[in-house]
This record gives sequence, C-alpha cells and structure tokens, in this order.
Amino acid sequence: MGESAGGTLSAVMCLLARDRGGPAISHQALLYPAADLTRSHPVSLTSPFLSGPEMLAYRRYYIGDGDAGDFRASPLLAGDHSGLPPALIQVGEHDPLRGDGVAYADALRAAGVPVRLTEYVGMPHGYLNFPGLCRLAPQALAEICAEQKAALAQAPAPASAVQAPPVLAAEGGPEPGVSPGAAPADRAPT
Repeated sequence: MGESAGGTLSAVMCLLARDRGGPAISHQALLYPAADLTRSHPVSLTSPFLSGPEMLAYRRYYIGDGDAGDFRASPLLAGDHSGLPPALIQVGEHDPLRGDGVAYADALRAAGVPVRLTEYVGMPHGYLNFPGLCRLAPQALAEICAEQKAALAQAPAPASAVQAPPVLAAEGGPEPGVSPGAAPADRAPT
C-alpha cells in the first residue's frame, strides 16, 4: 500500500516481486499513484495540495538524473502488467495525478489483473491525510481497510510459517494470551 510516490513504489515493488519470483504479494492498494513520470500533469494554480512547481521538485527528488521512462520510475510503462496482484486504486477528482491512476488501472485490467478503481468526487491530492477537511477521507480509508482485509483473508499462509507457542500465565504474570507488558483488552493500562 502506498500514497502518491509511495503508490508508485508499491506498484514497482509488485512488478519486481513478480519478475524476481517473490515474495508473494496478495494485494496492492495504490492511492493516487504517480504512474508515469514521463508525462506532464495538468495542474491548477489553485491546487490546494500539489502545485506544478511541487510536482517538478518531487520528480527531481524521486529520480534525480535517472530515466523517467524506466518502469521503476513509471510503472505504467512496464512492458508487461500480467500476473500482478489484484489492485485497489483510489484517485481524487481534482488531483493532478488522477489520470495516472486511471491509466494504471486500465493497463492492469487489460493484462487481466482484477482492479477496483474508485474516484472520490471533489477530492484533491492527498485527501486521505486530511479527514477533518476532506469529507470523503473516512470512506476512502474504510474502503482500503475492507479491500486489504478481504485480500489478506484469501492469501495462503506461507509454508514456512511457524505457530508461536501459547503464552502461559505465571503467578503475577500476564493473563493467558496477553503479551508481557500488555494490558488485557477489557481494561486500560494503569
């Protein structure tokens, strides 16, 4: 999961994991990703959270003198999007990166990857970080949680997973199933 440049990094990690044989990734949640750094993005001078000069600065920080056409900077430009994990892609209506998210969703769908694309009406870039200001942020967060929960519930457990032994209560020690130092769920720490 990642937001903005973090969404780009998450998409790239899924591509690399697929190409390098692992680790297995069961779901990708990409929140307003910058999927193609080779194109210019339409920016309003009144954009509240992401201006044109800021976008250029972030691009310089992200790739420096690197090649914006490399799929590790622009996952939309990868030669193959098949075999990637299912994706949730969220975009905001007034986000300059909206087109990148929509284009990446289209590329994944064309490659046979299940995608849920949600556009949050009236929302700017970074809306998830401003739940008191952006009225749809709680709904977006709930969608992310539901999608991740569903994906993780379906993911197979790793073959090397070892079950931890149960925690036993000793006299004066924690209650069964409670880690040392943790308070039981029904009472707050003192």
